Amino acid sequence: MSAKSTGNGNPSPDPEKFPADADADAHSAEHEDPTIDALKVLDDAPVDPRSFWGRSLALSAGVERKIGIKARGIQRVPETERGDRPSENLFIWLAANTVLSTLGIGILGPGIFFLGPSMLNIFFTNVATCVLPAFMATFGPKLGLRQMTSARFSWGWHGAKVVALLNCIACVGWSAINTIAGAQTLRVVARDTISDAAGVVIVAIITLALGMLGYKYVHLYEKWSWIPTAITFVILLGCAGKHLVNVPMGTGQAEASNVLSFMGVIFGIAIGWVSLASDYNVYQPASTPAWKTFAWTYAGLIFPLVLIQWLGAALMAVAGGPAPSNEAWTAAYEADELGGLLGAVLIPVVGNFGRFCMVLLVLSVVANNIINVYSMGLSISVVGIWLRVAKVPRLIWPIVITAIYIPIAIAGANSFSSSLENFMNVLGYWLSIFVVVVLLEHFVFRGGDFARYDAAESWNKSERVPIGIMAVIAFLFGALGTAMGMAQIWYIGKIGALVGGAANPFGGNIGFELAGAFAGIVYVPARYLELKKFGR
Repeated sequence: MSAKSTGNGNPSPDPEKFPADADADAHSAEHEDPTIDALKVLDDAPVDPRSFWGRSLALSAGVERKIGIKARGIQRVPETERGDRPSENLFIWLAANTVLSTLGIGILGPGIFFLGPSMLNIFFTNVATCVLPAFMATFGPKLGLRQMTSARFSWGWHGAKVVALLNCIACVGWSAINTIAGAQTLRVVARDTISDAAGVVIVAIITLALGMLGYKYVHLYEKWSWIPTAITFVILLGCAGKHLVNVPMGTGQAEASNVLSFMGVIFGIAIGWVSLASDYNVYQPASTPAWKTFAWTYAGLIFPLVLIQWLGAALMAVAGGPAPSNEAWTAAYEADELGGLLGAVLIPVVGNFGRFCMVLLVLSVVANNIINVYSMGLSISVVGIWLRVAKVPRLIWPIVITAIYIPIAIAGANSFSSSLENFMNVLGYWLSIFVVVVLLEHFVFRGGDFARYDAAESWNKSERVPIGIMAVIAFLFGALGTAMGMAQIWYIGKIGALVGGAANPFGGNIGFELAGAFAGIVYVPARYLELKKFGR
């Protein structure tokens, strides 16, 4: 559901299909009943309030108002409705990254790539990559638009639908990965009295209950949820401390190619936020200095990502990797992956309190999943007209999303590490292309000036945003770069194979680097041609 605020605060229909009639529509909406007005959606015509969809939308809008949900969808937030503080960027990202799956990323370094220098890889890759989502977050206050909506200014009207659809797929994947981690851990806590499938359903239902509540309650939950989780990670470090070892660094082409492959996995989790970074600060004033938005967001990302991934790498250096030194940890990890390792570290030291700590870590994934469920609903709204789904009440989408990722998580519940590695790489590939196009449009073609977007007047008018053809062409070339540079179990590109050489038959993954480079090289001259031909 999408609406545009008028001068007196009453929403009016977005003139997506009929821009010339916008003023008349806005004037007539001033005297309409709020319930009926809520039925205006991004479609060919307002919804008949007597129809099934009309009654459903009215009921949904009424429920949202009564429980205080900020139910604004993808429409721009006017200045008069903004009052959030820049520091709120810190808490949303602390909560979203102080989670169990972040620990799982660190485990992959020694666990899959047998890397000694995992700590250095984690530090430098995150320090560089977190710059991207932190900068993308600055679009929220400046434009008042969610990330996939502001993508229209670089990807075009229909191109934004393509990347929004890809973002929906990414949100489903993230939710499934997080839920697998939580379910495995919950099964270990319950001493195998519940299955992974039951754990998946439990985690998903908790996420659904919170994710349906909207922007206001998402922020409230995220502001505090990271604190008990952070304390639990400190307890985990204390229990593991005396067992931790220093793993010597390897040398040679095999080690170098594994460093690049692990870098791709780390890159995937950090850049995973670029497609939704501004979804959570659109209620901050446009006057908010961009450096404050950037700094608070960067801090919320870098500290949990580096510290918790370091902890995961340290634990796995003992349980696996090139020189495992604790047979009990190794056996537990081989039997139950992440959940088994946590149990082997915590329970022998602190007993049943360790199980309580593991439950807190299970609940931590909810903070990450809420972000995905909420942002996927927004992305669906961007795709909405294309799929003719705009008439579906907003509260229905979290249920649909949950129903999609539950069976995916159940299917992958026995292979958390491999699922995580594959998903992080794929995520990094397409988001490299996405962020390169957005940043080139911003700095090269708009001079880094948010005023040149004219967001208030242009965000919902297809004739005021780029055609988007060249962005899609750049995407296709970026996909070619991905295919040449990727190194996965299921496919190794020509250049990826050369990186590994004879020393590493699995190759070295440079897919995300080539994806961004190919897309960027093509986009700049192609966009100049598009501007010359169409003038926008």
